[in-house]
Amino acid sequence: MTADLVAPLFTALLGMAMFAMGLTQPAWLDGRIGPGLFARWLSAAVVAMSLIWLVVALMQRRSSAAKTPAAHGSDARKLPSLAPGLGLLAGVVLFALALPVTGLVVACALTAVVVSWGAGDRALPALLAMGLAGAGAALALGLTLLPPGTRLWPPGL
Repeated sequence: MTADLVAPLFTALLGMAMFAMGLTQPAWLDGRIGPGLFARWLSAAVVAMSLIWLVVALMQRRSSAAKTPAAHGSDARKLPSLAPGLGLLAGVVLFALALPVTGLVVACALTAVVVSWGAGDRALPALLAMGLAGAGAALALGLTLLPPGTRLWPPGL
């Protein structure tokens, strides 16, 4: 098994471990969202994204194997980039660290930008679009599904 498959599998295993830890905390407390629910959602998203990453890696491997004739005894394949996996993990860590300080909307926007950067979208318009999409999704969730006491913005706003 090569590095292009190890990274998404490892990330999926990490997400599963995070999900198991989320199961130890209550999802609901007196009719309100508890700490375990968000941990489960976030870890399930990590697992889903890493499985998508694995499928894409397998499809790229298959298409490159079909296009490239075998070189006589030499492996001319380029090593895969670790940037998508590192961007995903950095996004999860950044979200957890930024949430108490910046609120949900800004933390989601920052996370979307970091994950987008890791995925290869390095043009400023693409990064801005992803940040706005992350902020918009967090705002929509915060205003419709989360309880009124949820801190969407940095303290003091």
